[in-house]
Amino acid sequence: MVSPASLSKSEEKETLNPRNVYHIGGLQVRFPYQPYGTQLAFMSRVISTLDRAQRDGRCHALLESPTGTGKTLSLLCSVLAWQQSYASRFPKGNSAHKRSHFTPDVTRPPSTEPSNVVEVEKPPRVPTIFYASRTHAQITQVIREYRKTAYRVPMAVLGARKRSCTNRRVQGKPNLDEICRCLIKDRNKPKCPEFIGKDDIVAHPSLQQNEVHDIEDLVKIGYAVRGCPYFAAWDMYERAQIVFCPYSYIVDQLIRQEKLEDKLNGAIIIFDEAHNMEDIAREAGSIDLGEETLFKLQSELQLLSLAIPMIYQPVCDAIDGLISWIGSRKDSLAKRDPQHYFSSWTGDKALRELEESNITRKGFRKLSNCLIDAIERSMKEIRPHLSGIFVSTLQELLVTLGYFFSRDGSHSHTLDYELGLQRFIKRGDSSGKWTHTLSLWCMNPSVVFKAIVDLSSSIILTSGTLSPMDSFSSELGMQFGACLEAPHVVDANQQVWAAGIFSGPSNQPLNASYKTNDEYPFQDALGKSLEEICSIVPGGSLVFFPSYKLMEKLCTRWRETGQWSRLRLEKDIFIEPRGGATGEFENVLKGYYDCIGGKNRLIGRNRRAGTRVDSKKGGAFLAVCRGKVSEGLDFSDDNARAVIIVGIPFPNLHDVLVGLKRSYNDTYKSSRNLLGGGEWYCQQAYRALNQAAGRCIRHRFDYGAIIFLDERYRQQRNRVSISKWLRQSIKLYDNFEESMQDLKSFFPSAKEHVESKMLSYKEVIDLECVVQTEPETSFVINGSSASSPFSCSSGLTLERGGPPSVSSHALKRRKFISSAAVIDLEKENNHDILTRRIEFGSDSSTETRARVQISCLLCRSPLGHPDNNGSSYLNCLVTRSSKKYLLSLLKETSRSEMPTSVSVIVTHCSSVDQRLCTKDEGIWCEQDGCVFNTIFCPFCSVPNTTCLGVQIMATDSSNVHFLSKILFFSDHLNVMGDAAIKETLLEHKVT
Repeated sequence: MVSPASLSKSEEKETLNPRNVYHIGGLQVRFPYQPYGTQLAFMSRVISTLDRAQRDGRCHALLESPTGTGKTLSLLCSVLAWQQSYASRFPKGNSAHKRSHFTPDVTRPPSTEPSNVVEVEKPPRVPTIFYASRTHAQITQVIREYRKTAYRVPMAVLGARKRSCTNRRVQGKPNLDEICRCLIKDRNKPKCPEFIGKDDIVAHPSLQQNEVHDIEDLVKIGYAVRGCPYFAAWDMYERAQIVFCPYSYIVDQLIRQEKLEDKLNGAIIIFDEAHNMEDIAREAGSIDLGEETLFKLQSELQLLSLAIPMIYQPVCDAIDGLISWIGSRKDSLAKRDPQHYFSSWTGDKALRELEESNITRKGFRKLSNCLIDAIERSMKEIRPHLSGIFVSTLQELLVTLGYFFSRDGSHSHTLDYELGLQRFIKRGDSSGKWTHTLSLWCMNPSVVFKAIVDLSSSIILTSGTLSPMDSFSSELGMQFGACLEAPHVVDANQQVWAAGIFSGPSNQPLNASYKTNDEYPFQDALGKSLEEICSIVPGGSLVFFPSYKLMEKLCTRWRETGQWSRLRLEKDIFIEPRGGATGEFENVLKGYYDCIGGKNRLIGRNRRAGTRVDSKKGGAFLAVCRGKVSEGLDFSDDNARAVIIVGIPFPNLHDVLVGLKRSYNDTYKSSRNLLGGGEWYCQQAYRALNQAAGRCIRHRFDYGAIIFLDERYRQQRNRVSISKWLRQSIKLYDNFEESMQDLKSFFPSAKEHVESKMLSYKEVIDLECVVQTEPETSFVINGSSASSPFSCSSGLTLERGGPPSVSSHALKRRKFISSAAVIDLEKENNHDILTRRIEFGSDSSTETRARVQISCLLCRSPLGHPDNNGSSYLNCLVTRSSKKYLLSLLKETSRSEMPTSVSVIVTHCSSVDQRLCTKDEGIWCEQDGCVFNTIFCPFCSVPNTTCLGVQIMATDSSNVHFLSKILFFSDHLNVMGDAAIKETLLEHKVT
């Protein structure tokens, strides 16, 4: 029997402790530990995004939080707290979310005027949460975090049959899906005994009371009760309020429409590890058809056409047409190199080429109906039918052609596609045989993603490395109401040694660009540089190259010169296999982990020319950016004490798809609001670079070096897109020996710092969350108090000992956002205005409440929010304030002696013209207990010249009455009111 998966008693007790309830954004959020400031910022942004989605119909977020900052736990707790409060806060549901949208419907192809544009108003219901990640392993990690929360709602975890089949007679077979469908085609009399027992899994005691489980738990129970975990999961899906699944279940149109669309309506969709979402969406709308595949499909269709011509003959004709078209074009393709020919067409030209293969816009309705019927017969095991391998080919063809031919009411998607034909010799094929591949490539991911955006109420894209973020909005065709680039929880100055090194030991410039990477002096200097670095770095080192081609070229050179042997004297060397099977990569990865852990470590080798015997100092893993090593694997602690990035990982310029995408973006940069091709190209490089760099620092007590080996990093423009938390710490070295001296001193210093830091905490939990045991201080975020010893509004972290600080700085500058701006938790020493504690509040003896009209003293533009009568009166409090930050603003514009207080007009943010509240910069003032956002007149001809006052973005508990208020300088306004107001203002001026 399988025991229930549950929290330990200590965890359960802590989870239920009222001290672990935090008030964020008007909600009570149960968080198992005392949150970091970064986690508070993250949760606040999630809640405000979901609230705005209810108010405006839709709102989406782009949230980056480095690995180790507790991103997953923060996301789960905040979104589940919001869902739990939904019924009480929104009794009428999301009345603004009325879906009027067009989706390429594979069951009814679009006619001239789309018939499937509908107005849908669903009865109020609690939105379902879909938490999607790239791999099953990542989903397992997310569910592990879910176990830590206090929230338990009906859940489902969806996965492939191959991962959950418990029928020992068929599991592991390559055509498992087809066999499964055959065994259960008669659901009343299934031939699979495990399918019959699926209800026993759902009813199992260990899954009651919404107990948390993953696929492995279902499989264990399945074996115990002889039930089917796959179909049990789908039964649980029907009542689930949170669904964990791979990306494909949502992005793939056929799966989405067949199984998920009802629950996806108005849902909250979370895409974790979403840095590759643009590529994933493009791939979901694209297809590659090899000529050999088409020939085999043709043979099968010809036989089926004899039996059921009404269904299979039109499909067979289309495949025949594609084969004929390839034959007529393959000898006239443009030459790229002696072993590669390629031509492509787009728009009307692509339409004409497809028409020659009997695939037309007019005839697509009939063809798609036949494709659907052919696919359904195979799915339902209605004989005769296609074999499983060809069903997936037809599914891809149906979806891709559906997007290609569809209309969204404004323009055809034919311009968003490239029809390509390639003729090439496969790598490593000694026979010299030519291969031909037909491709229909989607250049615009929003073609695919728009349907998902239209279905949901909120999409949250999150990852440890989303930067640079600029392309997501334009590429996916969606506006983000909230963006966040959170800082790391580590002290970057103490725990990270980030360096750009521009030359090797012999002062040879390091430049891995395609112009110089073939030169032997560069290759030799790089090898010597890695040797020196590996001799210093303890434990493991990850070395990332821009491409397999360059990595293989360098390894070949180093073997020829003896540099390879010298490297192996410093570290055991492991190489990421190129396109190898999963098993091959797993074996290499295991070998590396074993080496770092002390297993298989070679002892007794002679080092260099001497006779000294020593043990290996860990291993070095040579890998490529965008490869498996750089994507989502955990290399914490000694597994990656250094990440070394060689060059800048620009996509391969000779890749035809990269070239076409650059050209597409240049063509439609203005009309579709896209990044230019060159800018898009650079962003792809730095997103891959940031992903690789993120393998190093994996939790609060980790430390390591991140080294950029290339002279191009000397230029600011080549560093500006590196993740913000890392970019600010990069040291630049022209001298290699100097850099190595600093690297040598870093590791003992960092180790001592971390050990001291760990001793200052009584309990460390799961390498991500720390229970901090200092006296509590209460803060307020968006209107509610939050208890946290070192955290203040929306993400400012205050560390123990001495003045409030983050990463040993005196104070931090934060940038807040309204709607779509980026929260910039950028570090900056503050001014000396925050040096002594003062009293809060105002002088009540001079307070006057009034209803007035206000305008800018300079340009006379009204500043109040117009009411129903068209006026701009606002309710306000006229008083004096002694807040230091306000006085500092006056000091910047006045040379006279500063007063101890200033006359202000206080009103609520909602009472003023909202253009006043669009600034995105906020500064935390500890003495004032507030986060201030300076307000300038938006109507003056010269921007940012007339400082009107401040907006209070967040406060500590003693300043709650100032939250969401605006404090105007009375002297900077023209105030229209009664005589009492004028008298009060005059008194303040005299004072």
